[in-house]
This record gives sequence, C-alpha cells and structure tokens, in this order.
Amino acid sequence: MSKRRAIGAGLAVAISMAMAALNGASADAVAGKELAEKWCAECHSTRPERLSRNLPAPTFPELAAEPSITQYSLRAFLRSPHETMPQITFTREQMDDIVDYIMSLKPHD
Repeated sequence: MSKRRAIGAGLAVAISMAMAALNGASADAVAGKELAEKWCAECHSTRPERLSRNLPAPTFPELAAEPSITQYSLRAFLRSPHETMPQITFTREQMDDIVDYIMSLKPHD
C-alpha cells in the first residue's frame, strides 16, 4: 500500500471513529463475534480453539496477538481492498463490533 493511500485510509478511520464517538456508538464484541462467524469464518478461525479453514489465513486470535494490531490498524486493513479476501463493506456499527471482538482476543499481560 502506498504511503499516500495509507494516510488516506488512516484519516478515514480517524474521522469515522470520531463520528462514532460523537454519536455515542459503542462496540459490541458479542455482535462482532457473530458477524465474524457469518462473514469471516469461511477462511479464518474466529475462535481460539480452532484452525482456519484456509490454512494460510491467520486465525483471529493470531491476528489479535500481533503487537502491530490496534483498533486503528484493523480498521485501515478492513477498509482496504486485498486480492486474497472478498471485498465486504461493513457499516460503521459492524466495523466497530468486529474490531471490538478481535481486540477482545488480544492477550493481556
């Protein structure tokens, strides 16, 4: 991804996060888990105890364990097209929920 595109994606994410905060939106990890099982589980394991169906696709717990994974980086990633993933357009609430679910899998020190 080019630096200009990454900056643009980051600005879009920052604006949407600010809008969500202004609207009083709150993420729901349970709803995020349900959405992930519906849309993402075709390739990714969304639960800690399972392998991904598509072995090259990281599991959600593996993603969450990456130090570089933050709410910001997840939002930028999910809004960017990737040739190995289907292009899914999430609503702001769905994005909040899925990101909250993945972040809930992050190991705590």
